[in-house]
Amino acid sequence: MIGIGVGLASIAGVRAFLPLALVGLFARFGFFGLPEPFGPLGDWLVIGVLLALALLETVLDKAPAFEKGLNVALVPIRAVAGAVLFSVALGAGLGVDAVPELVVGGIIAGALAVLKVLLRPPAKAASAGVSASFLSTFEDVVALVAGVVAVLVPLVSLVFVAFLLFFFFRVRRRRGRQYAGLRILRD
Repeated sequence: MIGIGVGLASIAGVRAFLPLALVGLFARFGFFGLPEPFGPLGDWLVIGVLLALALLETVLDKAPAFEKGLNVALVPIRAVAGAVLFSVALGAGLGVDAVPELVVGGIIAGALAVLKVLLRPPAKAASAGVSASFLSTFEDVVALVAGVVAVLVPLVSLVFVAFLLFFFFRVRRRRGRQYAGLRILRD
């Protein structure tokens, strides 16, 4: 269960609402139970609201004018989402006994959210063969696939998140150079 918690908290560092919606769906279909007071997370209305917020986050992230500000503003929300997901995966719930789980999940998701803000290349920088909308779409795919994998095969989702951060680092470094083109494996 710790693997599921770490995986889900790491995905929350990349996208805030999608992993919460996925956990609600998995709980609704009986993959695992939700501890109290997180029971409403498996309600269809809550899942729908989370999916709508995930869609809004996805659409706003594609607009270069909102991209940087949105990512900075969502750092605390992603940290809280990671704390909730870590606590849900371990069945801790909320309360005095669950403080360590909430802190660990918040630290994991918060650190990854900050790394995402720092490593993701600015949307207005010169292109290195990768557009800002492609990076955002790539994030969405990684968050969706890794969220599903985090529940089914714990800790493998960390590989997805590590690759995403490595990809951001390489693109950012490449955009700072004189020559265009993405040479991700060569330098």
